[in-house]
Parts: sequence; structure tokens; C-alpha cells
Amino acid sequence: MTEALKFALKENEQFTYHEHDNGLKYYRHDYFDKHDDLENCPQSYLIQQLPLVTNPLHFHTQNQFQVFIEGTGSFGRHAVNPYVVHYAGAFTGYGPIIAGPQGLQYLTLRASRDLGAQFLPEKMENLKKGPKHHYTSPSIRTKDFSELSSLSQSTMSWIHQENTLGVSVLEMPAENQYQLSIPQNIAGVFLIAMQGTIYIEDTKLVKNENIFAYPKLQNIQIETHGLPAQILVLQMPLRDAEYPT
Repeated sequence: MTEALKFALKENEQFTYHEHDNGLKYYRHDYFDKHDDLENCPQSYLIQQLPLVTNPLHFHTQNQFQVFIEGTGSFGRHAVNPYVVHYAGAFTGYGPIIAGPQGLQYLTLRASRDLGAQFLPEKMENLKKGPKHHYTSPSIRTKDFSELSSLSQSTMSWIHQENTLGVSVLEMPAENQYQLSIPQNIAGVFLIAMQGTIYIEDTKLVKNENIFAYPKLQNIQIETHGLPAQILVLQMPLRDAEYPT
């Protein structure tokens, strides 16, 4: 496995419980190992926010995607359900995230490690001036296997494209290959399996498992065997120059 490719696999399903003074309660499972080089330490973790609990307005110091994969709730003024994608740039306040009666599960994905949520207005003094970026996708429907099996070739469809920010869906028939090119002016690309099974470097990823690839990899070879697949492709911008390391 190349060092430019980082897999986030559900190997042990170890969750840790967290509770904040502001009422936020959730379980968290981290997929990537941590190390001291924050700028070269991508993050992928799953949050299980408890039913009817609110995650208040806050910000982070890194660009991030959140992918809502199970349950229902609201995100600011938007209703969320699988699969809604939210992007927030570094030092951009967002929220609140309110879980519905069955709770809410979402992946949080970053190219560089962040040291934790900074809640507003308590941490307003840490909110640096500079560009602010938001994007919330419509709900992206998971297609069933009969629909995907009717494909004659792999197809990439853009959901949103704005400068170097990108959200797209790759649909692949069974027994197929697709080479995904990675732009060189971004922080990297996350791929999340929405449906079916995909193989990358002989490693199998099933539903909601994901990888991160740095631009130095240049391209990724994706394969399907036996089943078709639907894959969410998230193109992560570099952090704005106004926010130095």
C-alpha cells in the first residue's frame, strides 16, 4: 500500500463516549491512527449523535466534509438524512446539528488533523478573520443493485463543483475498472462506498468504508467484482492562505 493512500476500515468498531457541558452527547470511532505531523495526518471518524441531542454552533481550524449516513435530523436550516454532504472551510462557523428521534450518524473527514470543536460564542476570540466557506448538498439517493446492474460502463456525475471543492458520485457496473485522476492543486480526495463493494490495491471496501488519497498519488484504480457499486467522491480544497499553519 502506498503511503499516499490511507484506508479507513471498520476493523474493530471501538467507540468512545463523549459528553460536553453544553449538552452534546455522542459516541465516536476513529479510523486513522494519530501522529504528531498534523498537516499530514488525515482524519476519518464516525459520530453517533444521540437522539434529540444538539451539537451547538462551532468551528474547526481545518477544512472538512461531513457525510450523513444514517438517521435524520437538521443541520442549521437544512433537513439531513442519508446521503447529505456538508462542507465547511477552516474557521467557518456551522451548526447546530440536531439529531432526530432515532439519532444521527455522520462521517467527519479532514485532510489534516484538527484538535477539536471550538464552540461559539465561547471561543469567539479564536475565530480568525478570513474567507468563510459553506456547502450543503441535496440528499444523494442510494441506488439499488438492479439500477446499478443496468449500467454498461462506469459513470461519474458531479453534484457540486466550485473552484477546487468537488462532490461527485461514481457509479460502476460489476466486473469493471475505473481510473480516477486526482488534481494536483487540492489537499486530497476521499472516496466513500455508498453501495456495493469496491477494491483498491486489493483491499475491499464495503458500505460507508472510505479511503483518503493525497495528490501525489496522481490517480486511483478502482475495481468492482461480482457486484456493482456507487461511490461518493469528495475533493478537498487546500486551506486558504489567510490561515497559515
